[in-house]
Amino acid sequence: MTGQCIAPDDLDMKKLWNSTCELPACKRETTTGGPNPKTRVEVPLLTCNCLWRRFQKEAEEWVAPGGVLIADPQSRNRKINAAYAQLWLADNRFQWAGLAAFASKQVGCGLLHAAKLQKGIAAEKKAHQRLRQAPSETLFEGLGFKLSRTDPDIQSEVDKARSENPVPTTDITLGDNSRSLVQQQLDYVYEMLALGNTALFLDVYPLHRFFMVRGYKEMEKCLRSRIEIAKDVMWSIGDSVRFGVAHKEIFDTFEAIEAGNIADSVNYMAAHEQINILQPAMYDDVHFASLIRGTHASDIVSVVTGLLSGVPEGIQLTLASQCKAPDSRSVTFSSNPLANLADKDQRMTFVLRAAAQFNALLNNPATKRQLQRSITDIASGNGVHQ
Repeated sequence: MTGQCIAPDDLDMKKLWNSTCELPACKRETTTGGPNPKTRVEVPLLTCNCLWRRFQKEAEEWVAPGGVLIADPQSRNRKINAAYAQLWLADNRFQWAGLAAFASKQVGCGLLHAAKLQKGIAAEKKAHQRLRQAPSETLFEGLGFKLSRTDPDIQSEVDKARSENPVPTTDITLGDNSRSLVQQQLDYVYEMLALGNTALFLDVYPLHRFFMVRGYKEMEKCLRSRIEIAKDVMWSIGDSVRFGVAHKEIFDTFEAIEAGNIADSVNYMAAHEQINILQPAMYDDVHFASLIRGTHASDIVSVVTGLLSGVPEGIQLTLASQCKAPDSRSVTFSSNPLANLADKDQRMTFVLRAAAQFNALLNNPATKRQLQRSITDIASGNGVHQ
């Protein structure tokens, strides 16, 4: 399946270290001084960095078409989900990408859940404001006592807003900030989910595309030079993660794919994404870690804070296009209320369990068809819905 950006390029047919254009088209400079004029020909060669820029640009076009980052994290997430799904549909050896389509979709579910909570909080705050400003009807006044009644329609609106808002109504607003403490916590988790989702994609997608087009031999030769294009790329986590480092897990991943050890390749890439990228970018952030510690939320689920008892959704990865699987195709992080998603070892246990289940489902013809339908749905830009 050819996607929005999974398309051939003129460079794809060129050999590494060969000229990228025909010799007559190369720039020429002739010196006329002296008895023997000399002609200098500039021959542009296809280097590793040319290829890395080509695939990095392709990744950026998914999330920042025309160089402008898609502002809405939920819209951006749907593009990332589709890109991962299309990678797997184009080459089923990219099993990590198939699993990532579901995991990234689950991030979108988290973003959706966070936005839903914010909407509920805002609706109840607005209803209470109307109640405070509405005139009331005095039913009795005397003996130092006053009994009044508010507009029943407005009171009904308040009751409805309260029933639809799972967040406790006793929230605190400090200073001139119009957003309450709970809303600020939700904002932060929302931003961190979007940050990790985008950064991971910009790291991993070009790796898969390089391998898809150029193969492992050239990748092995070029991987260590990827870091040299760092100044030219979109990379918002530069303070915590250096771009383009040739981690051992990357070599292991694509060497395993080349050898046909697909399940092993998923485990290697899972280690790279969780430990080399997401851990320093998200989970080592003290504020974010404090919000998710002992409660169930992460880059795979949505909102977590100790202030919101009963609000967080349990962390699970559903191997379906829906946020909540219609059947048993789901993997739960932990039933332990003290489980800590910021702990890389606990998180890796969860991720590897999800990878094993995904592999088992793919090896069953019936469930593989189900997964393929779901991934195809995600590839078309759908998939984040309740």
